Amino acid sequence: MFIEGLSDWEKRRLALILKERGHTAFMVIKHATAAVLSAKRSRQVNSVDQQYLTLLDTTVEELYGYQRLPNDLHYVNANPVLKDQQPSTH
Repeated sequence: MFIEGLSDWEKRRLALILKERGHTAFMVIKHATAAVLSAKRSRQVNSVDQQYLTLLDTTVEELYGYQRLPNDLHYVNANPVLKDQQPSTH
């Protein structure tokens, strides 16, 4: 898949979840990529492409808590746990 920021395991799990929900991962990625490319080119984003991009964003955030960087299919952890904020095991 042409998604950055997810491990191979996360991508496989994402594909399985999308399939369980009645979607083909390839089609979701294809339309999401088209939406991102249109936005990068300052063109109007097709409504179907936008729906799939929203579906992808929502699913990735639901599964992993990652959010997409603007105009890219690169996901990052929206709330990283800093080393000093990790719970103490004392």
